[in-house]
Amino acid sequence: MTSRREVARQAKVSPTTVSRVTNGNGYVSPEARRRVLDAVRELNYFPNKTARSLRMQSSMEIACITHNIVNPFYGEMVLGIEEVAVRHGYSLSIYIENFDERDYQRMFHENSYEGLIVLSPVELNRVLGLSELKEVLPTVVYWDWSGESPLSAVTVDLRTAMRQLTNHLIVRGHRDIVFLGHETMTPEENPRYLGYLDAHAERGLSVSSENVQLVEGWHDSSTDGYQFLRKVLQRHSPFTAVAASTDMLAIGAMKALAEFGLRVPEDVSVVGCDNLELSALVTPSLTTVNIPRRAIGRALMNALLNKLGNSSEAYETQFDTTLVLRDSVRTVPRVAMEE
Repeated sequence: MTSRREVARQAKVSPTTVSRVTNGNGYVSPEARRRVLDAVRELNYFPNKTARSLRMQSSMEIACITHNIVNPFYGEMVLGIEEVAVRHGYSLSIYIENFDERDYQRMFHENSYEGLIVLSPVELNRVLGLSELKEVLPTVVYWDWSGESPLSAVTVDLRTAMRQLTNHLIVRGHRDIVFLGHETMTPEENPRYLGYLDAHAERGLSVSSENVQLVEGWHDSSTDGYQFLRKVLQRHSPFTAVAASTDMLAIGAMKALAEFGLRVPEDVSVVGCDNLELSALVTPSLTTVNIPRRAIGRALMNALLNKLGNSSEAYETQFDTTLVLRDSVRTVPRVAMEE
């Protein structure tokens, strides 16, 4: 393996200068930095993590808890986290959120993690109160509830996102719109559901309880969307559109509609919320809201680095969303409103 001294000799700098460049601390002139980075690439040099950890009295390990990595929504967030973590010399451990409290306590106390990123605070809060995490590890969360986070957070304006989606359906004449979401939160905590209600209220429209379909737990696969929309279809309640909380739920709903002989969008319009790559590839392509998942992951890791730097400042970043219009929505003939 290439040593730090070999890199220093090739770059014509001291070993200390190499350490400053590879660790990202201390001043190095632009010219010296360029020579060191060139030498690092040419010699295929990787800093010794064990030695660095001992020197810095830090494990350089970060833990990330998520309830799902199969859904590309969270997978892309993890990629963003890892991108920043690796650049700063940290390793990342991923935990799927199916532990009990004892498992979590063991994870926190038997491993020497420097910090924690939580991508699914709703489920974790049921097992281990979020406020308790402050006393265990520096923690940052992806906050997808309504209200304020008790921890440093990166958020998305999901209430506005679902309001825009539902309003897009309403102005195209849809009045019977099924909301396909999750029941893990109370209605007051669920920003997507609140956005769905907001859009109806703004138009003076009521919401039928039969049109609110809440998926049990935190299941958000296409299979879940398929199964739960089948239940709606079996009731034979009339509806002309489906507003799904995620793209995966929407794609599953489209399959259920097809099995019942209903066409999208000719018979039923469907919208999702995520803008996964798959949403542009299904037929018809899915109208959705873009949530910048990779950027959110990068922001989460940067927020954690801010905390690890002993900053006393509260950190919160909110990302906006963008409506992405595709082929899964049809205007019904009775529409008479203007956007």
